[in-house]
Amino acid sequence: MQFDDDNMELMDLSTPSSRTKKVIITVIVFLLVVILAVTSALIVKYYVISTFVVEGTSMWPTLDGGAGEMMDDDLTNGEILYLNKLAKIRRGDIIVCTPDWPSLGGRTIVKRVIGIEGDSVQILDNKVYLNGELLDEPYIKEEMNTANGFWEIGKGELFCMGDNRNESLDSRSGGTVALSCVVGRCFLIKGLNGKLRKP
Repeated sequence: MQFDDDNMELMDLSTPSSRTKKVIITVIVFLLVVILAVTSALIVKYYVISTFVVEGTSMWPTLDGGAGEMMDDDLTNGEILYLNKLAKIRRGDIIVCTPDWPSLGGRTIVKRVIGIEGDSVQILDNKVYLNGELLDEPYIKEEMNTANGFWEIGKGELFCMGDNRNESLDSRSGGTVALSCVVGRCFLIKGLNGKLRKP
């Protein structure tokens, strides 16, 4: 019961009209919560988190494009990478990017970051030197067979290579990758067996 100052009398809040208002308010609140939840999920999906299906063999054995170390015509059956679009990129990270290399024709690829802004990368006698120090690379498939080279990484640029060096089109031939071309940094991998693992 509630006292109504205007009519100076008691009015009953349990009337059908009161119950209807309560139901309407409850429904509106519920709809607002659902809308906020869906909006938040869409924001995360399009601006924070993304996925990428691995293709090819350039990152074998770290990543499987669907047929182990063999090339596979099916581009949809590789391991799935979960990407953080906002993460800071560090040396050693696995990233997905769309470099403006003519040889790629706008294709999106996955590579490992070797050097970042301000670094120097040298390849000498099939070994990689980062800022003058021999780089320990336990993740590569085998010793690479490649030409010597030297690169200084400019502002807003990355130097990237595949872990399967002898089967990878990367910064050795295409040049550095602009940070603006990076789709995201891999933070989780879904294997072909469905199990999750960290990169």
